[in-house]
Amino acid sequence: MAESMKSKAAAANAAVVAIFVIAFALLGLDYYASFLGLVNQVIAAIAILFISGMLVQRLKSLKGGYGLYMFGGSGGIKTVDSISKRNTSFWKQMPIWGIVLGFGLLSYPLLKGKVDKRLFAFSIVSLLLFLYFILPCTAVPLQFVNIPQLQTYAASAAAECVPSFSGLTLYGYFVYGVTLISGFSGFIIGSLLFNAANVLSNTISYALSVYAGAPQNTLLTNQIPGVAPVIPGIDIPLIAGIIALVIILTIHELSHGVLARMAKVKLKQIGVLLFGVIPIGAFVEPDEKAIEKLDKQKQNAISAAGISSNFIAAIVFFVLMLLMLLYVVPGIYQNKGIFVQSVLPNTPANGILSPGMQVLYWNGHKISDIASITAAGANDVPGSTVTVTAASPNCYPASAAACTFSNYTFTAIAINGSSKGYIGVSLYQKEAIASTAQAHALYFLYTVFALSFLLNFLVGIVNLLPIPGFDGWRIYKTNIKSEFFIRFVTGLILIGLVLNALPWLYIALLH
Repeated sequence: MAESMKSKAAAANAAVVAIFVIAFALLGLDYYASFLGLVNQVIAAIAILFISGMLVQRLKSLKGGYGLYMFGGSGGIKTVDSISKRNTSFWKQMPIWGIVLGFGLLSYPLLKGKVDKRLFAFSIVSLLLFLYFILPCTAVPLQFVNIPQLQTYAASAAAECVPSFSGLTLYGYFVYGVTLISGFSGFIIGSLLFNAANVLSNTISYALSVYAGAPQNTLLTNQIPGVAPVIPGIDIPLIAGIIALVIILTIHELSHGVLARMAKVKLKQIGVLLFGVIPIGAFVEPDEKAIEKLDKQKQNAISAAGISSNFIAAIVFFVLMLLMLLYVVPGIYQNKGIFVQSVLPNTPANGILSPGMQVLYWNGHKISDIASITAAGANDVPGSTVTVTAASPNCYPASAAACTFSNYTFTAIAINGSSKGYIGVSLYQKEAIASTAQAHALYFLYTVFALSFLLNFLVGIVNLLPIPGFDGWRIYKTNIKSEFFIRFVTGLILIGLVLNALPWLYIALLH
Protein backbone atom coordinates (compact mmCIF):
# COMPACT_ATOMS: atom_id res chain seq x y z
CA MET A 1 0.00 0.00 0.00
CA ALA A 2 2.80 2.39 1.00
CA GLU A 3 4.71 1.51 -2.16
CA SER A 4 1.61 2.21 -4.22
CA MET A 5 1.18 5.62 -2.57
CA LYS A 6 4.83 6.47 -3.22
CA SER A 7 4.48 5.38 -6.82
CA LYS A 8 1.40 7.57 -7.32
CA ALA A 9 3.16 10.53 -5.68
CA ALA A 10 6.21 10.06 -7.90
CA ALA A 11 3.99 9.86 -10.99
CA ALA A 12 2.15 13.04 -9.94
CA ASN A 13 5.44 14.87 -9.38
CA ALA A 14 6.73 13.77 -12.78
CA ALA A 15 3.50 14.94 -14.39
CA VAL A 16 3.80 18.34 -12.67
CA VAL A 17 7.37 18.73 -13.95
CA ALA A 18 6.17 17.88 -17.47
CA ILE A 19 3.34 20.41 -17.20
CA PHE A 20 5.78 23.12 -16.14
CA VAL A 21 8.17 22.33 -19.01
CA ILE A 22 5.39 22.27 -21.62
CA ALA A 23 3.73 25.44 -20.25
CA PHE A 24 7.01 27.36 -20.26
CA ALA A 25 7.72 26.20 -23.81
CA LEU A 26 4.27 27.32 -24.98
CA LEU A 27 4.66 30.68 -23.24
CA GLY A 28 8.02 31.13 -24.94
CA LEU A 29 6.46 30.44 -28.35
CA ASP A 30 3.59 32.80 -27.56
CA TYR A 31 6.06 35.57 -26.61
CA TYR A 32 7.53 35.53 -30.12
CA ALA A 33 4.20 35.11 -31.92
CA SER A 34 3.81 38.85 -32.51
CA PHE A 35 1.80 38.12 -35.67
CA LEU A 36 -1.10 37.17 -33.37
CA GLY A 37 -1.30 40.69 -31.93
CA LEU A 38 -0.71 41.55 -28.29
CA VAL A 39 -4.34 41.04 -27.20
CA ASN A 40 -4.45 37.53 -28.71
CA GLN A 41 -1.04 36.75 -27.21
CA VAL A 42 -2.37 37.70 -23.77
CA ILE A 43 -5.51 35.59 -24.28
CA ALA A 44 -3.38 32.61 -25.34
CA ALA A 45 -1.10 33.06 -22.31
CA ILE A 46 -4.05 33.19 -19.92
CA ALA A 47 -5.44 30.00 -21.47
CA ILE A 48 -2.06 28.23 -21.08
CA LEU A 49 -1.78 29.34 -17.46
CA PHE A 50 -5.39 28.49 -16.66
CA ILE A 51 -5.14 24.94 -18.03
CA SER A 52 -1.70 24.23 -16.51
CA GLY A 53 -2.84 25.60 -13.15
CA MET A 54 -5.96 23.46 -13.08
CA LEU A 55 -3.91 20.35 -13.92
CA VAL A 56 -1.28 21.02 -11.23
CA GLN A 57 -3.92 21.82 -8.61
CA ARG A 58 -5.79 18.57 -9.22
CA LEU A 59 -2.69 16.41 -9.45
CA LYS A 60 -1.35 17.72 -6.12
CA SER A 61 -4.76 18.31 -4.44
CA LEU A 62 -3.83 21.92 -3.61
CA LYS A 63 -6.07 24.75 -2.42
CA GLY A 64 -7.24 27.06 -5.19
CA GLY A 65 -9.33 27.25 -8.32
CA TYR A 66 -9.52 28.65 -11.88
CA GLY A 67 -5.82 28.06 -12.47
CA LEU A 68 -4.78 29.60 -9.15
CA TYR A 69 -3.29 27.46 -6.40
CA MET A 70 -1.20 27.79 -3.25
CA PHE A 71 1.94 26.09 -2.10
CA GLY A 72 2.29 26.65 1.62
CA GLY A 73 3.63 25.27 4.86
CA SER A 74 5.38 26.07 8.10
CA GLY A 75 8.90 25.53 6.81
CA GLY A 76 9.91 29.19 6.64
CA ILE A 77 8.42 30.40 9.92
CA LYS A 78 11.60 29.71 11.91
CA THR A 79 13.58 31.77 9.39
CA VAL A 80 11.19 34.69 9.81
CA ASP A 81 11.47 34.37 13.59
CA SER A 82 15.24 34.48 13.35
CA ILE A 83 15.25 37.57 11.10
CA SER A 84 12.78 39.40 13.37
CA LYS A 85 15.28 39.19 16.24
CA ARG A 86 18.10 40.84 14.27
CA ASN A 87 18.54 44.54 13.46
CA THR A 88 15.38 45.39 15.37
CA SER A 89 16.08 49.12 15.10
CA PHE A 90 16.01 48.89 11.30
CA TRP A 91 12.79 46.87 11.26
CA LYS A 92 11.10 49.39 13.58
CA GLN A 93 12.10 52.41 11.50
CA MET A 94 11.60 50.89 8.03
CA PRO A 95 7.76 50.84 8.03
CA ILE A 96 7.64 54.42 9.37
CA TRP A 97 9.89 55.50 6.49
CA GLY A 98 7.57 53.66 4.09
CA ILE A 99 4.44 55.27 5.55
CA VAL A 100 5.94 58.73 4.99
CA LEU A 101 6.83 57.83 1.38
CA GLY A 102 3.33 56.44 0.98
CA PHE A 103 1.40 59.38 2.46
CA GLY A 104 3.81 62.33 2.40
CA LEU A 105 3.21 65.19 4.83
CA LEU A 106 -0.22 63.73 5.61
CA SER A 107 1.54 60.81 7.27
CA TYR A 108 2.41 62.96 10.30
CA PRO A 109 -1.14 62.90 11.71
CA LEU A 110 -1.38 59.26 10.57
CA LEU A 111 1.59 58.51 12.82
CA LYS A 112 -0.10 60.54 15.59
CA GLY A 113 3.06 62.63 15.79
CA LYS A 114 4.77 59.66 17.46
CA VAL A 115 7.74 59.69 15.13
CA ASP A 116 11.30 60.86 15.58
CA LYS A 117 11.57 64.27 13.89
CA ARG A 118 14.88 63.33 12.26
CA LEU A 119 13.39 60.15 10.83
CA PHE A 120 10.38 62.08 9.53
CA ALA A 121 12.64 64.71 7.91
CA PHE A 122 14.82 61.98 6.38
CA SER A 123 11.72 60.28 4.99
CA ILE A 124 10.42 63.50 3.40
CA VAL A 125 13.86 64.10 1.83
CA SER A 126 13.78 60.49 0.58
CA LEU A 127 10.40 61.17 -1.04
CA LEU A 128 11.77 64.25 -2.82
CA LEU A 129 14.88 62.39 -3.97
CA PHE A 130 12.65 59.59 -5.27
CA LEU A 131 10.70 62.13 -7.31
CA TYR A 132 13.79 63.97 -8.58
CA PHE A 133 16.27 61.17 -9.29
CA ILE A 134 14.41 57.85 -9.53
CA LEU A 135 10.91 58.46 -10.91
CA PRO A 136 12.14 59.85 -14.29
CA CYS A 137 14.23 56.69 -14.78
CA THR A 138 11.27 54.30 -14.53
CA ALA A 139 11.01 54.86 -18.30
CA VAL A 140 14.30 53.00 -18.86
CA PRO A 141 13.01 49.50 -17.93
CA LEU A 142 9.90 50.05 -20.08
CA GLN A 143 12.01 48.91 -23.04
CA PHE A 144 11.48 45.39 -21.65
CA VAL A 145 7.68 45.77 -21.51
CA ASN A 146 6.07 44.52 -24.71
CA ILE A 147 3.25 47.05 -24.99
CA PRO A 148 3.52 48.92 -28.33
CA GLN A 149 1.75 52.04 -27.05
CA LEU A 150 4.46 52.41 -24.42
CA GLN A 151 7.46 52.06 -26.69
CA THR A 152 7.34 55.52 -28.28
CA TYR A 153 6.92 57.09 -24.85
CA ALA A 154 9.67 54.96 -23.35
CA ALA A 155 12.17 55.80 -26.08
CA SER A 156 11.82 59.55 -25.53
CA ALA A 157 11.31 59.45 -21.76
CA ALA A 158 14.34 57.20 -21.15
CA ALA A 159 16.55 59.91 -22.59
CA GLU A 160 15.33 62.16 -19.76
CA CYS A 161 16.71 59.88 -17.04
CA VAL A 162 18.67 62.87 -15.82
CA PRO A 163 17.56 64.98 -12.85
CA SER A 164 16.49 68.42 -14.04
CA PHE A 165 13.79 70.94 -13.29
CA SER A 166 14.37 72.70 -16.63
CA GLY A 167 11.42 72.25 -18.94
CA LEU A 168 9.16 70.98 -16.14
CA THR A 169 5.58 71.90 -16.99
CA LEU A 170 2.98 73.36 -14.67
CA TYR A 171 1.45 69.87 -14.54
CA GLY A 172 4.87 68.49 -13.50
CA TYR A 173 5.10 70.92 -10.59
CA PHE A 174 1.54 70.03 -9.64
CA VAL A 175 2.47 66.32 -9.54
CA TYR A 176 5.49 67.13 -7.36
CA GLY A 177 3.30 69.14 -4.99
CA VAL A 178 0.56 66.50 -4.73
CA THR A 179 3.13 63.76 -4.10
CA LEU A 180 4.93 65.80 -1.43
CA ILE A 181 1.64 66.39 0.40
CA SER A 182 0.01 62.96 -0.03
CA GLY A 183 2.96 60.71 -0.95
CA PHE A 184 2.87 57.98 -3.55
CA SER A 185 -0.66 57.13 -2.46
CA GLY A 186 -1.80 60.49 -3.83
CA PHE A 187 0.50 60.03 -6.82
CA ILE A 188 -0.99 56.68 -7.90
CA ILE A 189 -4.60 57.71 -7.23
CA GLY A 190 -4.11 61.01 -9.06
CA SER A 191 -2.39 59.28 -12.00
CA LEU A 192 -5.17 56.72 -12.34
CA LEU A 193 -7.92 59.33 -12.25
CA PHE A 194 -6.07 61.70 -14.62
CA ASN A 195 -5.54 58.95 -17.19
CA ALA A 196 -9.13 57.76 -16.70
CA ALA A 197 -10.36 61.29 -17.48
CA ASN A 198 -8.26 61.31 -20.67
CA VAL A 199 -9.66 57.94 -21.75
CA LEU A 200 -13.23 59.13 -21.07
CA SER A 201 -12.60 62.40 -22.94
CA ASN A 202 -11.15 60.60 -25.98
CA THR A 203 -14.01 58.10 -25.93
CA ILE A 204 -16.56 60.94 -26.03
CA SER A 205 -14.59 62.69 -28.81
CA TYR A 206 -14.53 59.44 -30.79
CA ALA A 207 -18.28 58.98 -30.34
CA LEU A 208 -18.84 62.52 -31.64
CA SER A 209 -16.58 61.84 -34.66
CA VAL A 210 -18.63 58.70 -35.45
CA TYR A 211 -21.82 60.73 -35.14
CA ALA A 212 -20.34 63.29 -37.56
CA GLY A 213 -19.60 60.51 -40.08
CA ALA A 214 -15.79 60.77 -39.84
CA PRO A 215 -14.60 58.22 -37.24
CA GLN A 216 -11.18 59.06 -35.78
CA ASN A 217 -9.98 55.64 -34.65
CA THR A 218 -6.60 56.98 -33.51
CA LEU A 219 -8.36 58.79 -30.65
CA LEU A 220 -8.85 55.35 -29.12
CA THR A 221 -6.03 53.19 -30.47
CA ASN A 222 -3.19 55.62 -29.66
CA GLN A 223 -4.05 55.76 -25.97
CA ILE A 224 -1.68 54.15 -23.46
CA PRO A 225 -3.58 51.74 -21.17
CA GLY A 226 -3.30 52.89 -17.57
CA VAL A 227 -3.28 49.29 -16.34
CA ALA A 228 -1.67 46.23 -17.86
CA PRO A 229 -1.21 42.59 -16.88
CA VAL A 230 2.38 41.66 -16.05
CA ILE A 231 2.89 38.18 -17.50
CA PRO A 232 6.44 36.84 -17.87
CA GLY A 233 6.80 35.40 -21.33
CA ILE A 234 4.18 37.73 -22.80
CA ASP A 235 4.74 41.39 -22.00
CA ILE A 236 8.03 40.98 -20.11
CA PRO A 237 10.88 38.49 -20.71
CA LEU A 238 10.09 35.04 -19.30
CA ILE A 239 13.05 34.00 -17.11
CA ALA A 240 14.15 37.52 -16.09
CA GLY A 241 10.51 38.40 -15.37
CA ILE A 242 9.99 35.38 -13.13
CA ILE A 243 13.20 36.10 -11.21
CA ALA A 244 12.13 39.73 -10.70
CA LEU A 245 8.67 38.65 -9.49
CA VAL A 246 10.13 36.10 -7.07
CA ILE A 247 12.43 38.79 -5.61
CA ILE A 248 9.55 41.22 -5.21
CA LEU A 249 7.10 38.77 -3.66
CA THR A 250 9.68 37.26 -1.30
CA ILE A 251 10.86 40.52 0.24
CA HIS A 252 7.33 41.94 0.38
CA GLU A 253 5.76 39.05 2.27
CA LEU A 254 8.88 38.36 4.34
CA SER A 255 8.72 41.93 5.65
CA HIS A 256 5.06 41.52 6.65
CA GLY A 257 5.99 38.35 8.50
CA VAL A 258 8.94 39.93 10.32
CA LEU A 259 6.86 42.86 11.61
CA ALA A 260 4.06 40.50 12.64
CA ARG A 261 6.49 38.39 14.68
CA MET A 262 8.00 41.51 16.25
CA ALA A 263 4.47 42.31 17.43
CA LYS A 264 4.25 38.77 18.91
CA VAL A 265 1.69 37.66 16.32
CA LYS A 266 1.83 33.97 15.40
CA LEU A 267 2.28 32.93 11.76
CA LYS A 268 0.14 30.05 10.49
CA GLN A 269 1.97 29.33 7.25
CA ILE A 270 4.19 30.80 4.53
CA GLY A 271 3.85 30.05 0.85
CA VAL A 272 3.52 31.16 -2.73
CA LEU A 273 0.46 31.73 -4.94
CA LEU A 274 0.76 30.68 -8.58
CA PHE A 275 -1.35 31.15 -11.67
CA GLY A 276 -0.47 28.22 -13.86
CA VAL A 277 3.34 28.10 -13.73
CA ILE A 278 3.86 31.79 -12.92
CA PRO A 279 4.23 33.03 -9.32
CA ILE A 280 1.87 35.98 -8.85
CA GLY A 281 1.99 36.32 -5.10
CA ALA A 282 3.60 35.13 -1.93
CA PHE A 283 1.78 34.98 1.35
CA VAL A 284 2.54 35.03 5.04
CA GLU A 285 -0.59 34.04 6.91
CA PRO A 286 -0.63 35.62 10.37
CA ASP A 287 -3.28 35.31 13.05
CA GLU A 288 -5.63 38.08 11.82
CA LYS A 289 -7.58 38.22 15.09
CA ALA A 290 -4.34 38.82 16.98
CA ILE A 291 -3.44 41.68 14.61
CA GLU A 292 -6.84 43.33 15.14
CA LYS A 293 -6.13 43.48 18.89
CA LEU A 294 -2.88 45.45 18.36
CA ASP A 295 -2.76 49.24 18.61
CA LYS A 296 -3.04 51.20 15.36
CA GLN A 297 0.67 51.99 15.16
CA LYS A 298 1.64 48.32 15.18
CA GLN A 299 -1.10 47.48 12.67
CA ASN A 300 0.16 50.26 10.41
CA ALA A 301 3.73 48.97 10.72
CA ILE A 302 2.71 45.44 9.69
CA SER A 303 0.64 46.75 6.75
CA ALA A 304 3.36 49.14 5.55
CA ALA A 305 6.27 46.70 5.91
CA GLY A 306 5.81 45.14 2.46
CA ILE A 307 5.47 48.51 0.74
CA SER A 308 8.56 49.82 2.55
CA SER A 309 10.65 46.81 1.52
CA ASN A 310 9.61 47.28 -2.12
CA PHE A 311 10.72 50.93 -2.02
CA ILE A 312 14.09 49.94 -0.55
CA ALA A 313 14.52 47.21 -3.17
CA ALA A 314 13.57 49.70 -5.90
CA ILE A 315 16.39 52.00 -4.76
CA VAL A 316 18.92 49.13 -4.65
CA PHE A 317 18.01 47.84 -8.12
CA PHE A 318 17.85 51.38 -9.51
CA VAL A 319 21.49 51.89 -8.50
CA LEU A 320 22.50 48.50 -9.94
CA MET A 321 20.61 49.19 -13.19
CA LEU A 322 22.15 52.65 -13.54
CA LEU A 323 25.69 51.37 -12.93
CA MET A 324 25.25 48.69 -15.59
CA LEU A 325 23.61 51.14 -17.98
CA LEU A 326 26.54 53.54 -17.68
CA TYR A 327 29.52 51.20 -17.43
CA VAL A 328 28.56 47.74 -18.72
CA VAL A 329 25.78 47.88 -21.32
CA PRO A 330 27.63 50.18 -23.80
CA GLY A 331 30.48 47.65 -23.96
CA ILE A 332 28.31 44.66 -24.88
CA TYR A 333 26.64 46.22 -27.91
CA GLN A 334 27.89 45.61 -31.43
CA ASN A 335 27.53 48.05 -34.30
CA LYS A 336 25.34 46.57 -37.05
CA GLY A 337 25.68 49.43 -39.52
CA ILE A 338 23.73 52.44 -40.79
CA PHE A 339 20.07 52.03 -41.74
CA VAL A 340 17.32 54.22 -43.21
CA GLN A 341 14.91 55.27 -40.47
CA SER A 342 12.51 57.42 -42.51
CA VAL A 343 12.22 59.31 -45.79
CA LEU A 344 10.82 62.83 -46.08
CA PRO A 345 8.03 63.38 -48.62
CA ASN A 346 8.76 65.53 -51.65
CA THR A 347 12.51 64.89 -51.48
CA PRO A 348 14.80 63.10 -53.99
CA ALA A 349 14.90 59.84 -52.00
CA ASN A 350 11.11 59.64 -51.50
CA GLY A 351 9.72 56.53 -53.19
CA ILE A 352 13.20 55.21 -53.92
CA LEU A 353 14.86 54.51 -50.59
CA SER A 354 12.69 53.01 -47.85
CA PRO A 355 12.91 52.42 -44.08
CA GLY A 356 14.90 49.32 -43.14
CA MET A 357 17.45 49.61 -45.98
CA GLN A 358 21.08 49.35 -44.92
CA VAL A 359 23.32 52.02 -46.42
CA LEU A 360 26.62 50.44 -47.47
CA TYR A 361 28.30 53.20 -49.52
CA TRP A 362 27.78 56.96 -49.73
CA ASN A 363 29.54 58.79 -52.56
CA GLY A 364 31.79 55.75 -52.96
CA HIS A 365 32.86 55.72 -49.30
CA LYS A 366 32.17 52.61 -47.21
CA ILE A 367 29.69 53.36 -44.43
CA SER A 368 29.96 51.70 -41.01
CA ASP A 369 28.94 54.26 -38.40
CA ILE A 370 27.59 57.80 -37.90
CA ALA A 371 31.07 59.31 -38.16
CA SER A 372 31.68 57.70 -41.57
CA ILE A 373 28.35 58.92 -42.98
CA THR A 374 29.14 62.45 -41.79
CA ALA A 375 32.55 62.34 -43.44
CA ALA A 376 31.21 60.83 -46.69
CA GLY A 377 28.54 63.53 -47.03
CA ALA A 378 30.73 66.45 -46.00
CA ASN A 379 30.78 67.90 -49.54
CA ASP A 380 27.09 67.42 -50.30
CA VAL A 381 25.61 70.77 -51.35
CA PRO A 382 22.38 71.72 -53.15
CA GLY A 383 22.67 70.62 -56.78
CA SER A 384 25.51 68.11 -56.20
CA THR A 385 25.22 64.45 -57.17
CA VAL A 386 24.88 61.98 -54.31
CA THR A 387 25.40 58.27 -54.94
CA VAL A 388 24.12 55.68 -52.48
CA THR A 389 24.51 51.90 -52.38
CA ALA A 390 21.90 50.21 -50.19
CA ALA A 391 20.75 46.68 -49.41
CA SER A 392 17.16 45.54 -49.70
CA PRO A 393 14.93 46.50 -46.72
CA ASN A 394 15.27 44.66 -43.40
CA CYS A 395 18.02 42.45 -44.79
CA TYR A 396 20.78 41.65 -42.30
CA PRO A 397 23.58 40.82 -42.55
CA ALA A 398 24.12 42.51 -45.90
CA SER A 399 26.21 39.53 -46.99
CA ALA A 400 23.22 37.19 -46.70
CA ALA A 401 22.32 35.37 -49.93
CA ALA A 402 18.78 36.83 -49.89
CA CYS A 403 20.08 40.42 -49.82
CA THR A 404 20.19 42.43 -53.03
CA PHE A 405 22.21 45.61 -53.59
CA SER A 406 21.29 48.62 -55.68
CA ASN A 407 23.05 51.85 -56.61
CA TYR A 408 21.04 55.05 -56.51
CA THR A 409 21.88 58.51 -57.83
CA PHE A 410 20.24 61.67 -56.48
CA THR A 411 20.55 65.41 -56.93
CA ALA A 412 20.80 67.01 -53.48
CA ILE A 413 18.43 69.83 -52.54
CA ALA A 414 18.39 72.55 -49.91
CA ILE A 415 15.93 72.22 -47.04
CA ASN A 416 14.76 75.41 -45.30
CA GLY A 417 17.33 77.44 -47.20
CA SER A 418 20.34 75.52 -45.87
CA SER A 419 23.71 75.46 -47.61
CA LYS A 420 23.91 71.72 -46.98
CA GLY A 421 22.60 69.34 -49.62
CA TYR A 422 20.03 66.71 -48.62
CA ILE A 423 18.32 63.80 -50.34
CA GLY A 424 15.65 63.49 -47.62
CA VAL A 425 16.63 60.45 -45.58
CA SER A 426 16.95 60.08 -41.82
CA LEU A 427 19.62 57.54 -40.89
CA TYR A 428 20.43 55.75 -37.64
CA GLN A 429 23.11 53.43 -36.35
CA LYS A 430 21.69 50.02 -35.47
CA GLU A 431 23.24 48.24 -32.52
CA ALA A 432 22.65 44.77 -31.08
CA ILE A 433 24.07 42.67 -28.29
CA ALA A 434 27.35 41.04 -29.25
CA SER A 435 27.02 37.33 -30.00
CA THR A 436 29.16 36.17 -27.09
CA ALA A 437 27.99 34.24 -24.04
CA GLN A 438 29.44 36.90 -21.74
CA ALA A 439 27.58 39.72 -23.49
CA HIS A 440 24.26 37.86 -23.30
CA ALA A 441 24.82 36.95 -19.64
CA LEU A 442 25.56 40.58 -18.72
CA TYR A 443 22.52 41.80 -20.65
CA PHE A 444 20.35 39.22 -18.89
CA LEU A 445 21.63 40.51 -15.53
CA TYR A 446 20.86 44.07 -16.63
CA THR A 447 17.34 42.95 -17.61
CA VAL A 448 16.77 41.40 -14.15
CA PHE A 449 18.01 44.56 -12.41
CA ALA A 450 15.88 46.85 -14.60
CA LEU A 451 12.69 44.81 -14.20
CA SER A 452 13.28 44.40 -10.46
CA PHE A 453 13.62 48.19 -10.14
CA LEU A 454 10.47 48.94 -12.13
CA LEU A 455 8.27 46.21 -10.66
CA ASN A 456 9.34 46.85 -7.05
CA PHE A 457 8.42 50.51 -7.48
CA LEU A 458 5.09 49.70 -9.16
CA VAL A 459 4.16 47.01 -6.61
CA GLY A 460 5.03 49.44 -3.81
CA ILE A 461 2.82 52.28 -5.04
CA VAL A 462 -0.04 50.11 -6.35
CA ASN A 463 -0.27 48.38 -2.95
CA LEU A 464 -1.07 51.79 -1.47
CA LEU A 465 -4.45 51.79 -3.21
CA PRO A 466 -7.41 51.35 -0.82
CA ILE A 467 -8.67 48.21 -2.57
CA PRO A 468 -9.60 45.03 -0.63
CA GLY A 469 -6.60 42.72 -0.44
CA PHE A 470 -4.09 45.55 -0.82
CA ASP A 471 -1.95 46.97 2.00
CA GLY A 472 -3.47 50.40 1.42
CA TRP A 473 -6.90 48.99 2.23
CA ARG A 474 -5.68 47.81 5.64
CA ILE A 475 -4.09 51.19 6.38
CA TYR A 476 -7.23 53.10 5.39
CA LYS A 477 -9.49 50.75 7.36
CA THR A 478 -7.27 50.99 10.45
CA ASN A 479 -7.09 54.79 10.52
CA ILE A 480 -10.27 56.17 8.93
CA LYS A 481 -13.53 55.76 10.82
CA SER A 482 -15.85 56.84 8.00
CA GLU A 483 -16.94 53.72 6.10
CA PHE A 484 -18.69 55.97 3.58
CA PHE A 485 -15.45 57.81 2.74
CA ILE A 486 -13.49 54.58 2.28
CA ARG A 487 -16.18 53.06 0.08
CA PHE A 488 -16.44 56.27 -1.97
CA VAL A 489 -12.68 56.41 -2.60
CA THR A 490 -12.54 52.68 -3.35
CA GLY A 491 -15.46 52.94 -5.77
CA LEU A 492 -13.87 55.92 -7.51
CA ILE A 493 -10.60 54.01 -7.92
CA LEU A 494 -12.33 50.89 -9.24
CA ILE A 495 -14.15 53.01 -11.85
CA GLY A 496 -10.79 54.61 -12.69
CA LEU A 497 -9.20 51.18 -13.15
CA VAL A 498 -11.98 50.08 -15.51
CA LEU A 499 -11.56 53.24 -17.60
CA ASN A 500 -7.79 52.78 -17.64
CA ALA A 501 -8.27 49.26 -19.03
CA LEU A 502 -10.62 50.37 -21.86
CA PRO A 503 -7.77 51.07 -24.36
CA TRP A 504 -7.10 47.30 -24.43
CA LEU A 505 -10.66 46.76 -25.65
CA TYR A 506 -10.32 49.54 -28.23
CA ILE A 507 -7.06 48.08 -29.55
CA ALA A 508 -8.66 44.64 -29.88
CA LEU A 509 -11.73 45.96 -31.71
CA LEU A 510 -10.25 48.64 -33.97
CA HIS A 511 -6.81 47.29 -34.91
